[in-house]
Order: sequence, then structure tokens, then C-alpha cells
Amino acid sequence: MSTEPVGVPVAPETAEPQPRPVTGWFMFVYTLTNFGLSLSILMPTLFTLAYKIQVIAPATRESSLGLVIGIGALVGFLAGPVIGVLSDGTRLRWGRRRPYLVGGVAILAVGAVMIGTASSVGPVLLGWAVSQIGVAFASTAVTPVLAEWVPETQRGRLGGLAGVAAQLAGVAASLVGSLLLDQPILLFLLPVLVLGGASVLFLLTLPDRPAPHRTERASVLRFVKDLAFDPVRHKDFSLVLVGKFLTQLGVNAFSTYQLYFLLERLGMTPEQAGQNLALLGGIGVLVATGSAVVSGLVSDRIKRRKPFIYLSTATTALALVVVAFAPNLPAYALGTTLLVFGSGMFGAVDLALASDVMPERDTKAGKYMAIYNLAGGPAGALAPILAPLVLATGDGSNYTALFVCAAVVLAGSGITAIQIRSVR
Repeated sequence: MSTEPVGVPVAPETAEPQPRPVTGWFMFVYTLTNFGLSLSILMPTLFTLAYKIQVIAPATRESSLGLVIGIGALVGFLAGPVIGVLSDGTRLRWGRRRPYLVGGVAILAVGAVMIGTASSVGPVLLGWAVSQIGVAFASTAVTPVLAEWVPETQRGRLGGLAGVAAQLAGVAASLVGSLLLDQPILLFLLPVLVLGGASVLFLLTLPDRPAPHRTERASVLRFVKDLAFDPVRHKDFSLVLVGKFLTQLGVNAFSTYQLYFLLERLGMTPEQAGQNLALLGGIGVLVATGSAVVSGLVSDRIKRRKPFIYLSTATTALALVVVAFAPNLPAYALGTTLLVFGSGMFGAVDLALASDVMPERDTKAGKYMAIYNLAGGPAGALAPILAPLVLATGDGSNYTALFVCAAVVLAGSGITAIQIRSVR
């Protein structure tokens, strides 16, 4: 039976042809794999890690959660570029991306079991660090697909679909998490199983190729040199990274602590919080689908990216302010709806923007997409570590101050977009 990729012609091993239009099947598999990858990331960060830590360390839940997520993000930040550079230089006949997806799923499974069986914060931290290495492996296989195999005229659409997949994963994270509170191992292992199932289609039907012979083999000892790029020469790409960092810093300050916000400010139980998060997430999917897909399509059609970044930044910052002062569930629902509207638009268009301004797209897409993914890494590490310091002001759980600070930081993303010159 043939194992050739379905829907896209296989590229020669020694050439990097210009991407040809991709099929509906390609889009489906790419979206499904992004859903599995997003679920593996979001289910722990949005719900299950916070719940686990509340059970094993209730007296120090805010600081312990910040420590676990912050150190895990730092591990991912260090591992991502190494794996991305190694992937760019991999010359296996099977491809330079596929082996890393298989490895990522396996490593994620190990981390999930470690967290699920942990009875103290230390093992949870270790398991989450292992999981972040698995995420780095899987991401370096999935994210370069957009730059390597999708033409510019379809990148906004694919970016929009990836954004929708992330929103759906966020809904599933809270709903499924609230239903599995009495099954601690499956609580963390289920998203990895979903990613594993999607990965089978990805591995068998999406295209891949060995690194071209002209590509110098990478090594871990040289990864810093290989990863480096001139931020002045490639100023627009650097600005995209800064904008993503600021956006992620603001959003992570909210998403990491939203469960505790519902438990303390609105007086919910974990089950009630998970169900309400899932309900609001379901509404948010409709909003995010509209903002991500429509903005991606319109962005491709009018060949403009920056206006959508401006609108998404303003909307998301406003959403954080609304949540900061929310006295009840309806007000919180309004804020989260605005948040997913802005986040869906930003995720779709910013990924397309990064692909548009990417240097050395033909030979080093893995490197630059790894750098792009890493732009959120420091934010993911800093936000949970800094947030408890803000929460400690006032009455000790100052969520109003935290979310207002997050809105101010996030607004800076619009300022960086203004400075980008090569894309409108």
C-alpha cells in the first residue's frame, strides 16, 4: 500500500519548491493535529494543574501553581530552539518533522502519568517539565507546516483554523476536566491520547521531506549559533516576536488564575467552575470561529494583516479590564467573550504575519517557527511567577490589580505592530 502523502505532491529531497495550494483534507488533518496539540497544552494550564495543586497544596496554591507553570515554561523555552534546529537538519528518509511528532507524543505520555500519580508539588513540577519537552518536540513537527507547505494566499485561512482548534481545545479542557476529577491519571493522559490519534493521520497523509543536502547538519553544541539571527536586519520579524510576547504575558496572567478567580471571587466549586468555563467556552468557540476564520480570510483577500492586530489587541485589553471588575458571572462572561474574540483574531493573523516576514523561509522555517513559538515562552514563565506578587497586594487576592496590569501590558502589542514596515 502506498504511503505517499495525500493531497499535496511530494517534494524532491534536494529542492524546496514553492508551495502549491493545499486541499481540504490537508486543512482538516492540520486542524485536527493542532487541536490535539492545543488540548495537551491547554487542559493542564487552564484547569487540571490548578485543580491538582489545590488538592495537594491548598495553602500555597497561587505560588505553587506559579512555580510549576513558570519553571515548566522555562524548560520549554530552552528545549524548543534546540529541537527546532535539530529538526531543520534532520535528513531521515521518513522526513525531518515526523520523527519529532512521534517522540513528542511519547514524552507527553510520560509526563502525564508522572503528574497524575504525584502526591506533592515537587513531582508535579518534574512531570510538567517533562511534558513541556514533549510539547517542544510535537510543536517543531506541526508549526513549520504552514511556512513550508502552504502558499501565502492560504496561510491566513489555515492560521484561522488553527486558532479555532485552540479555542475548541480550551472548551474541551474545562468540560472534560470537570468530568474526570476522580480519575487523576486519565485527567492528564487523555489529551495526549487525542494528540496521538490525530498524529496518525498527520504522519500518514501530510507531506514531509528530509532536509536538503545543502542544509548544514545541526548539532546541540552549535544550537545557539544556529538559532541566532540579526534582530536589526530582520526588524519586522523581531517586532512580531515582541508583540506575541506582550500578548501572551497579558493573556497568561488571566488564564493561569481563572479557576481560582471563579472559586474565590464568585464562590464556585471546582465542578461548577469547570462546567461554567466549558459553557462560556462553547459560546466563545462561536465567537472565536467567527473572528479567527473571517479575519484570516479577509486578511488574505485584502492582503493586510496589521489592522486586525490593532483590533484584536484593543478588544483583548478591554476584555481584561471588564473581567477585573466583574462582580458576577454575567460580567465575567462578557469579559471572556471579548477575550476570545480578540484572541481568535490575533492567533489567526499573527501566525500569518510571522510567516509573511519570516527570514530564510525555504531552508530554516523550523528554526524561525521555533523562535516564533518561543516568543510566548518567557511570557508563560514570567506571568505565573510575577502574578502572585500582584495578587498579594491589597487583601492578598487582588485579581482586579492583576487583570488591569495584564491589560496594560497587552496593549503594547498594538504599538509594536505599528512599527512593522514590510507588511501592511
